[in-house]
Amino acid sequence: MDINKLHYFFQAAELKNFTKAAERCHIAQTTMSKYIAVLEQELGCKFFIRSGKSVSLTRQGQLFYEEMRKIAERYQELCQELQRMDNLELRIGMITTDYENFPVLRAFEQAYPDISVYFSFAEEEKLLADLRQHRLDALICPNILTLEQYGLDEMERVDLITFEESLVYSKELLENYNSLQGVVASQPIITKASEETYQEFCRTQLKELYGTTFSDVLLVKTISQQLLMLNLSRGFAFLPSLFMADYENLEFFPMPPEFSETAQLLYSPSFVSSGLQGLLDYIHENK
Repeated sequence: MDINKLHYFFQAAELKNFTKAAERCHIAQTTMSKYIAVLEQELGCKFFIRSGKSVSLTRQGQLFYEEMRKIAERYQELCQELQRMDNLELRIGMITTDYENFPVLRAFEQAYPDISVYFSFAEEEKLLADLRQHRLDALICPNILTLEQYGLDEMERVDLITFEESLVYSKELLENYNSLQGVVASQPIITKASEETYQEFCRTQLKELYGTTFSDVLLVKTISQQLLMLNLSRGFAFLPSLFMADYENLEFFPMPPEFSETAQLLYSPSFVSSGLQGLLDYIHENK
């Protein structure tokens, strides 16, 4: 079976007419009929029911069409992946946009100007799907991201940079509740992390540190939404301490190292393009 000629079969199945399918494929009608006959003989079953000038799929033909469509699509994707593995390109998805400064990426681009680096921004689910399908080489994500729910347990992580975190709330909330403990006990945590394991970690750590914790969670999608809710006194959040100088109306209380967040490079060890391998080597050499 010549996989490159499967589109003959697909066109015949979709157009339900050998003559029209042949015209679409730019071949003679006799060539189309001969191809279908050889294919049926090779696999030992009839794929088409002939009725005058039109044709329709048998049960075997319908099954073959549905499954071979999937195989053909995957074959095309695989060809593209194999070509990309030797390309000097690096495609990185950005799950976290909290941080604007990744020195290692800037230094890598300066050290290897022949490798073109492209960045993608989208919803977490979309980026993870693109990584799984090898449309992206890697993702930059926070270490709090858990992968079990996405079926990505086989992925590897490399630390890029660690940020100290602060517990943040408005000065208005501090005036109303008099202390950090009062704010935590009465207000929800405002977070982008939907993972229950992270939320439970925060509850447990706050209870151990301050003798109290939160009950409610206010989920947001972006750090801009997080900051808006903080400024509106809708709760408290954990943010990088580097934001402290930019928001005079917010209180920043530095947290211990357990709350530090690390931005990581997430990738599949089974698909490492030349560009990604160059970045991984550079990171390990400059640790």
